Amino acid sequence: MILWVIILLMVIVLEFSFAMRQEANAARNFKDEIDSYFYAQSGFQRAVAELIKAHTLWNKREETEEEEKIWRADQRKIELKMGEGKVEVIISNERGKYDLNNISESMLRRLISSLGVGERERDIITDSILDWRDENNLHRINGAEDDYYESLPNPYSCKDGPFDTVEELLLVRGVTPAIFYGSYLNNGEEGKMDGKKGLVDLVTVYSRSTRVDVNTAPKEVLMSIPGLNPEAVERIIEARTEEPLRDFRTLRQLLGNELYVKVFRYLTITPSMVYSIISTGSVSESGVKRRVKGIVKINSRSERKYQIMYWADNYPIAENLAFLTITPWEKADEELL
Repeated sequence: MILWVIILLMVIVLEFSFAMRQEANAARNFKDEIDSYFYAQSGFQRAVAELIKAHTLWNKREETEEEEKIWRADQRKIELKMGEGKVEVIISNERGKYDLNNISESMLRRLISSLGVGERERDIITDSILDWRDENNLHRINGAEDDYYESLPNPYSCKDGPFDTVEELLLVRGVTPAIFYGSYLNNGEEGKMDGKKGLVDLVTVYSRSTRVDVNTAPKEVLMSIPGLNPEAVERIIEARTEEPLRDFRTLRQLLGNELYVKVFRYLTITPSMVYSIISTGSVSESGVKRRVKGIVKINSRSERKYQIMYWADNYPIAENLAFLTITPWEKADEELL
């Protein structure tokens, strides 16, 4: 009887110990998540302050040593140390992307091809995007209209109007989370991963221009411009890494007169006042991450200095999307095939 009582007490103590450990881990993870969220918020606000400073200097035409410290909006990763954690900030100028509501069919097809998408998937995505934004109910050969979307497990209608946000692309046939957000694929070396851009990095609804900013456009955008070969793109990226290209004369010298004439109508050196900021906060010990995204319009001459035009409080982390299961769009396409 005594032995059984001792065993019972041991079971109770072990169960209590396990429960306490689980609760302690849950509390620590919750704390780390809150810390990571506010680290991300801090990174976002720091990026806004740096953009306001950059525009203030540009408006005054000041060329000081401070210009060397200005954060660049060309989607490079900026790392900051904050408290017990760290922050990664990526800033992109919206004119460095194609405007989703103005991009032509041929340019859209080239842009999607630059993501490594197969020919059939490329045609489905291209035609479906064009069907989504046009005002009629007639679908293209590989496109989709109401009849397709209403046949999905969670049916909805085709918009037949311009995109209000780039996230609407996730409703379009063929656009999977991996294609939209980008994916992280193993490059063959143990422990190393290669990041691959997604459509969210290459298109916008805030540019309202048919040209892209040569100083902030990602490599994939430049590669999709007719006439620009890989060697020319590398020369542009190498030249702008040191400092932005400030006039078209420099661009002409860089590309040569013949190539410059071919690509001139696709490029500009004037950025927009609208920026996309993605800030990821993390706690070093636990590895817990939170990511926020905001799109801001900078106006250093106004009283408020900036305006938030879009906000995502818990923005997805791309490396967590590479292992998603097959989507309803892919299932529906398999059934059609």
